[in-house]
Amino acid sequence: MSSLDELASIIDNAIDKKNNDELNIIIAIHTDYTETLLDSIEKAYCYYLLGNAWSGIRTAKHQENKSQAWSLEQEEVFKEIYYYRKAKLQNKFKDLSLELQVAINVNLANAFSHYGRTINAIRYFDKAIELKFFNKNITYHPNFILANLNKALAFEYYAKLEYDPNHAFIFSQFAYKILKETKEFLVICLQIYKDNPNYYMNIKNIVQEKIDYYKQYENIKNLEDLSLFKNYKTKYSTNEKKYRNWCLQNKLFLNPLNDLGNYQIASHDPLSLPNLTTSIDEGFPRFITYFNQIKQEYIANRHLLFEGLSKKTQKFYDKQTSITDDYDYNLYDINIEKIKLAFRGFYSIFDKIAFFMNEYFQTGLHETKVDFRKIWYDFDKQNKPKNIKLIFNQSENLALRGLYLISKDLFYSDKNSKDFLDSLEPEAEKLSDIRNHLEHKFINIKILNIVQYETVSDRKRNFYITEDDIKVKTLHLAQLAREAMIYLSFAVHIEESRKNNDGRYMSVELKTYKG
Repeated sequence: MSSLDELASIIDNAIDKKNNDELNIIIAIHTDYTETLLDSIEKAYCYYLLGNAWSGIRTAKHQENKSQAWSLEQEEVFKEIYYYRKAKLQNKFKDLSLELQVAINVNLANAFSHYGRTINAIRYFDKAIELKFFNKNITYHPNFILANLNKALAFEYYAKLEYDPNHAFIFSQFAYKILKETKEFLVICLQIYKDNPNYYMNIKNIVQEKIDYYKQYENIKNLEDLSLFKNYKTKYSTNEKKYRNWCLQNKLFLNPLNDLGNYQIASHDPLSLPNLTTSIDEGFPRFITYFNQIKQEYIANRHLLFEGLSKKTQKFYDKQTSITDDYDYNLYDINIEKIKLAFRGFYSIFDKIAFFMNEYFQTGLHETKVDFRKIWYDFDKQNKPKNIKLIFNQSENLALRGLYLISKDLFYSDKNSKDFLDSLEPEAEKLSDIRNHLEHKFINIKILNIVQYETVSDRKRNFYITEDDIKVKTLHLAQLAREAMIYLSFAVHIEESRKNNDGRYMSVELKTYKG
């Protein structure tokens, strides 16, 4: 590992000097080399270093030309995300030092936060912070300090996106709370790491500036009062409580407050569209109906997933059904079918969001060609995407950027544009294959990956996935769909706030009713 440590030092120096030529040379040499390695600590480390190199190029470019920071297409940040994700996917990732695991999670979170996927950034900051439970000494490590500080900043960004003033204030409360905790950590760091006091002192000054800002513009007594969270009570039956706690723990409620943690105050789904301005000729906007349907489908599929995972369904439904043993270790069960239905349902939400966007932003794409990957692009005569639509690329809408980045987590199978619309999710193609087989072909669910236990086999099998894998991937889709719906609501709010009322529009105040 000493050679890689040396490479890490070279990359750090090149980043400090903003030497993008050297970073590009390192990337050119080590990208292909890394792919030749077997799954190992070395491979995970190499992916991490490639992510760092791309991060350095991105930072230098944006400092030279700040307008590039608002461009939707940013190769550097996309590569950065891709390689950090590849590092995390290695089986030996958990064998890396805890400090390095924290660093990869923090750097990945920073990339998401920079681009606008604030919710996903918080998820990875949390993963970094959770590692302190394995080693309490890491609490005072530089990477952990940065995880804490940047999580507080992510909450600040969330507060700016959140148009509900009560929710926005709560995010500010949590940001302030984390900043104060970070300041306490830094005091101890200055006592421990006496050989590098300037580093910690600089971070401490940044934290203090943030705290002073809150003290100047907020009522500190109100800011520190978290009694609403501590004293919030709910009254649910045992089964409903189990369901709602599961939603909270997996951050599946259509409620931004769920991203703060497992607090009962977030155990419902208040997310809706903001007040809309619509043409007098149009009358009541159809987008409310669209969003209602997307929301209801998400909630229905969420409950299907819960039922499939909790195995609550009584067995009388197939009491006299005969299933022929195919000697291939396949599962045939209503709970598995519920998970499969939920997978299909969550995946379909992205195209419904694209349909909403196509009409709301008036992109002009024919409804038969609308999907979540195509919606962003203009196409040439050969039906190949040639550039991002100006209405999106010049929007400076942070929530819209988050949606665009989510679209790049989905695999695009059109052979004419596959290379152009690359994916940032290393397992995106597998997700697409699962959906394709669920919708149009056959898919087998197995208790385990039986092939690895067979010494000799030339058996032709249907496309298959293990039971554990389909569960994990469906939960991932559920979280991704939730994130996209929240960004859609925020993106519409940002666009609505920019509209000028010149007499041709009327404001429609949205009211809700309880289901």
